[in-house]
Amino acid sequence: MTATLTRPLPADLLYGRLLATAAREVLGGTPAPPAKLRLADGSLETLPLDRWLGPVDAADAEVLELAQGPVIDLGCGPGRHAAELRAVGTAALGVDFSPVAISIARRRGAAVMLGDLFTGVPHAGRWRTALLLDGNVGIGGAPEALLRRTCELLAPGGSALVELDAPGAPTYRTRVRIEASGVVSHWFSWARVGVDGIEPLARGAGLSADEAFSAGGRWFARLFAP
Repeated sequence: MTATLTRPLPADLLYGRLLATAAREVLGGTPAPPAKLRLADGSLETLPLDRWLGPVDAADAEVLELAQGPVIDLGCGPGRHAAELRAVGTAALGVDFSPVAISIARRRGAAVMLGDLFTGVPHAGRWRTALLLDGNVGIGGAPEALLRRTCELLAPGGSALVELDAPGAPTYRTRVRIEASGVVSHWFSWARVGVDGIEPLARGAGLSADEAFSAGGRWFARLFAP
């Protein structure tokens, strides 16, 4: 896919438009429109809108079995994890910056709030589990700061479930932008964290890392608050 060079849109605006369009397509039984994430090195990755808007898959379900309530889902997007947890009777709250994502999440039955995960998240220090799935450990391009904030939100002995890149993948900060047919977003800060890089980041944030594990071809780690 080649994006037409037009005036870039704010990333949150383009993300919301793509989610809204994809939600209509998925409800209509057709695939979501193609969208990509371009990294600063020029490489492209697919934005898996279909997966985010669909039900939890087997890998999601395996990870969510480890989640003890109450659960805070950081960067919940359209809310498939928060909705699934609520459906099985686990108290969960999703937090996201996108009004479109929050609206979709509420329609699918998730308890969610619009907000910045660094400010205003309720009940700090009382959550038993925090979720940083779908690459959300990269939010803001500062994973140690994000993990430190996650530690602040967790109750003593609580855990964070974090999705990672596969063993051998590098851990680094970068800039990315969203690309879709004829439109691009502004560049914004992001980070990629591989399995091999999570332990020192967790330690710097005051968390301890359990052994990483794989589910459905994806990789995860469980981090514990003191």
